[in-house]
Amino acid sequence: EFRRVLFRSLYGKIGGLTKIKVEINPLESSNADMLLFTQFTDGEALKAYQKSPLHNAVADKYVRPYTVSRACLDYICEE
Repeated sequence: EFRRVLFRSLYGKIGGLTKIKVEINPLESSNADMLLFTQFTDGEALKAYQKSPLHNAVADKYVRPYTVSRACLDYICEE
């Protein structure tokens, strides 16, 4: 799937992005067809990613035009 490749290509190009995973093969019980999981060093890195021209170029061309609904959950991982 091309969206998986495009989002994975962002790894190493955006400071503070420590993990990126794209799931596009949901179970039949799912109510979404794509999941983008990202992990960052801190909240500032998340904000930089959200504003990144690289991230937005992929999202604007290959995701947003085809998105009917979107859900987002940002949180601080306390491990």
